[in-house]
Amino acid sequence: SYCTLPTYRRPASFITIIMNQFVQRIANYVANEIIIKGLANSKTFQKFAVRTNKQYQDIQQQGTEKLTQTLEELAKQQASGATSASANASSSSPLKPPQRPL
Repeated sequence: SYCTLPTYRRPASFITIIMNQFVQRIANYVANEIIIKGLANSKTFQKFAVRTNKQYQDIQQQGTEKLTQTLEELAKQQASGATSASANASSSSPLKPPQRPL
């Protein structure tokens, strides 16, 4: 069987690290410029962006309406519950403190 010994890898020097970071930043900048300009000039992407934004706004509006409706229903339930509780309290015996279980 063939056995390999672990090889010792020399740590990268400070200058090599700096150069790698510099090259990486340049590559990212160039790629971003190409991608952004390409998407900005693409009619297909523009249509996609407009449709997506419209769908997002519609969903957000529906969510807002549903939340408002739910909050109004809860407020009505609480109001009707408070009036029925006050009517029940006046007709029944006064409240007693809780009893300790045996």
